[in-house]
Amino acid sequence: MTSSASPLASAALSAPETPAQAQGQFVHYPDSPFALYQPYPPAGDQPTAIGELVEGVRDGEVYQTLLG
Repeated sequence: MTSSASPLASAALSAPETPAQAQGQFVHYPDSPFALYQPYPPAGDQPTAIGELVEGVRDGEVYQTLLG
């Protein structure tokens, strides 16, 4: 009896196990002991939403809702 693996099984065995790593960065904030790791940059409308949320915090808004 001969053992022959299918091409699909052979490809699965030879596939790399580790996915590509994102090129992230650490973000530090003044007066904070914490650093935030951002693996991906904001995309689409996220930069605008982040700016509006930060503005709301600075204006003293207690409640904010992030839609989407």
